[in-house]
Amino acid sequence: MDTPADKLNRLLEDENMSKELLKINPDTYKEVAAHIKSIRSESSERERSLISELSLAERNLLYDISRRLIELRISKFRQDPDSDVTSLAPEEQYIVEPLVQSRKRTDRVCQAILNGQTTELDRVSDAVKQKYVIVRFTQPYSAISGTDLATYGPFEPEDVAILPLENAKSLARAGMISKNWVEPEE
Repeated sequence: MDTPADKLNRLLEDENMSKELLKINPDTYKEVAAHIKSIRSESSERERSLISELSLAERNLLYDISRRLIELRISKFRQDPDSDVTSLAPEEQYIVEPLVQSRKRTDRVCQAILNGQTTELDRVSDAVKQKYVIVRFTQPYSAISGTDLATYGPFEPEDVAILPLENAKSLARAGMISKNWVEPEE
C-alpha cells in the first residue's frame, strides 16, 4: 500500500517529467493536511520517542514535497498563463488568481496609456488610494489623518480598525499593527 508520501512524491515526479501542467486530484492537499493532522499528536517536538521522531520526519517530508509540488505547478502556470486553471487544485487556483488579475490589470493600464485615456488612469489611481484593510494595533497610537483625509484613532493595544491601505502599510513598517491583517477585497 502506498503511503501519502509515496503518492505525493509520485505526483511531483510526474509533474517534473511533464512539460505541461498535469491535472491532479482536487483533494490532494486536503488529503495531505488530513494525514498530517492524524499524525500530529504522535509528532511532538518536545517528546523524543521513536514514534514521535518518525511522525515529525513524515510531517516535514510531506510538507516539503507539497511545497515543491505547489511551487513547480505555479511556475508552470506562470510560464503559460493561458493554460487551463481547472488543471490546478483549488489551493493552487487561490494562489494564481491574483496573478491572473495582475495580468488583466497590466493590460488595462497599458491600453489606457496607448489610447491616451487619462481618466482611466485617474480611476486606477483612485482605486488604489481607496483600499481599506482591517488592522489590529499592537501598541498605543495617537489619532492619525488617513490618506482619505478622515481622522482615525486614538488606538490602544488590541484595538481593531479599518484603515486605508497606505496608512496600514506605514503602521506595519513602524511595528504598530499586526502584520496579519486581512487582505483587501477586490
